[in-house]
Amino acid sequence: MTSTAVPELINALATDLSRSVVVNDPAMQMLYASPHYGDEDPVRIRAVLDHVAEPAARGHVLAQGVSTWTRAGLIPANEAIGMHARVCVPVRWEGALLGLLMVMDADQSMTTAELAQVNESARELALVLHTETGRAASAGNDDQTVLDLAGPDQSARRAAQQVVHASGRAARFAVVTAVEIAVAGTRTTTTPHIEVALRHALSGPRRAAPTDQLVSVTGDHAVVLLGASEPAESLTARITGVLDRVHEIALGHFRCVAGIGSTGPGLTHAVTSLRQASLARRAAALGLRGPVAGWSELGVLGPLLSIPDAELTEAVLPDELHRLRAADADGQFTETVRMYLDAAGNGPLAAERLHVHRTTLYYRLSRLRHLTGLDVVGDGPTRLVLHLGLVLADVIRQSEHAEG
Repeated sequence: MTSTAVPELINALATDLSRSVVVNDPAMQMLYASPHYGDEDPVRIRAVLDHVAEPAARGHVLAQGVSTWTRAGLIPANEAIGMHARVCVPVRWEGALLGLLMVMDADQSMTTAELAQVNESARELALVLHTETGRAASAGNDDQTVLDLAGPDQSARRAAQQVVHASGRAARFAVVTAVEIAVAGTRTTTTPHIEVALRHALSGPRRAAPTDQLVSVTGDHAVVLLGASEPAESLTARITGVLDRVHEIALGHFRCVAGIGSTGPGLTHAVTSLRQASLARRAAALGLRGPVAGWSELGVLGPLLSIPDAELTEAVLPDELHRLRAADADGQFTETVRMYLDAAGNGPLAAERLHVHRTTLYYRLSRLRHLTGLDVVGDGPTRLVLHLGLVLADVIRQSEHAEG
């Protein structure tokens, strides 16, 4: 069949039903649209003009779980975005989702016979799309290349580096920064919805250059290798823009956070940078940093977050912190110690932050030493272990909250 086969098929279906028909790819990018039949809504008109459904419409359709459907179903209206109801049928070939066939049905008057005709058209369309498209090949190759570049297998890493060199893209990666993006918290949608949103965001118009990044999207998780050295603020803004585009399609059904690793020489740095990005992403997911967290800002959180979840319990907190807590009925000692340590032992600054006189500050620290033997003012190891313990307690508390 030729490239005219799809337009001929959907135009014939539209004529038979006297309804507007469209074929989208799995990411809701428009492939073909029939002429209007007077039933078009603002969403369809804008999609035909722009050749892509707007983010809110894409999110609404994908949130219905259409990627898991096996036959025709109804996409409910969404008047808030100017979208009428329509019938949708996933177009599959040997189980693989090739596209979405959609037929306007604003008044939900489509008959059983018409639904059967739509399902039959979807089966015919599957053969056409299967024959005409090789859409997944290149994206799939990059998915695996990125995973291999940043993975544990040395031979796979070397092979992936050769792939990038052979493609002529190696010059773009004289330096490499890894970024990890993933869903945080609860979700109320399907994994394909999340994957579409991630792919949409990472191929959006605001990319700095078409070849300055390598992307892998697998389910609800994305890894990006950037071949540019940018100031931290600029890079954070860039990734924040990616999250904004993800959330345009998420429509509140899920939320993503991101971690940014260090920048280092060449593709060989991808392994180190991704490990750092993963820990930074975990800090963002736990609410210990903002939605886009950089390895450079983690400080002691970095190594602490490398502790496996199963080991993050009160049992691993240092004895000094348990002694502090045992003597601290109202939390005043802990607050004072934390503020004093955060101020690097600067008493006047800590007192100012606590809104107390410095005499009061030193009295509390002296009282704590009398009750527990913990010398926060004069003993360096005690200061170190208490500061570390307080940060670790934050990680444990946030981890337990996230699980709950």
